[in-house]
Amino acid sequence: RCASIAPTLPRACVHRTMSQVSSAVANSAQYWRIAGMSYLKYANTCAEVVRASLKEPFLTQAKGRETVYYKMTKWSKGQAGESVIKEVMPK
Repeated sequence: RCASIAPTLPRACVHRTMSQVSSAVANSAQYWRIAGMSYLKYANTCAEVVRASLKEPFLTQAKGRETVYYKMTKWSKGQAGESVIKEVMPK
């Protein structure tokens, strides 16, 4: 039965049960929690490492995508005031 599902996998891999595979995935996917990080912090750290490893021209392109724009509207007495578009560039 296993051989028909994955005919190209090595014999040792084919004989693993689904519970072994899923537990291995579950264990390896939680390292950021063990390190005491939130997933967002983990993802940001991974992105920083990848960006730091880039060479030109890819580094310049990646830095251009780091800029964040947001629209801010001040409210006073239940009425929307003037909207301002802000630009945040990372250090």
